[in-house]
Amino acid sequence: MLRAAHFSGFAVSIATAALLSGVQPAAAQSFKCRDASNAAERAVCGSDRLSDLDDRMSDLYGQLLSGTASERTRGWVRDYQRRFLSARDACGRNTGCIKGAYLDQISVLSARVRVAETDGD
Repeated sequence: MLRAAHFSGFAVSIATAALLSGVQPAAAQSFKCRDASNAAERAVCGSDRLSDLDDRMSDLYGQLLSGTASERTRGWVRDYQRRFLSARDACGRNTGCIKGAYLDQISVLSARVRVAETDGD
């Protein structure tokens, strides 16, 4: 019994030290978790799965904004990304909703990357 209480106290100490040091359980690529400004961003930072989806989405977004895409394509991607961010943020802390928003965005951006790779844009 004493051992369990000692371990529990140790776990609390580790968790407290991590929080005080600013360590986050996940690090989203498209924004800094320490700067998370809304419930959806905090949910992404608190979930490895959502953070991984954010990383994938950010990579695709970066590919489409790279120098290989036309200005028209880059403009479309920026506008579409703003709509995605609005939809994701409207989810609040609902992780299922956030996951769905990311999966939809990843699907659309992946398709655009494939088109850009085959057509040159």
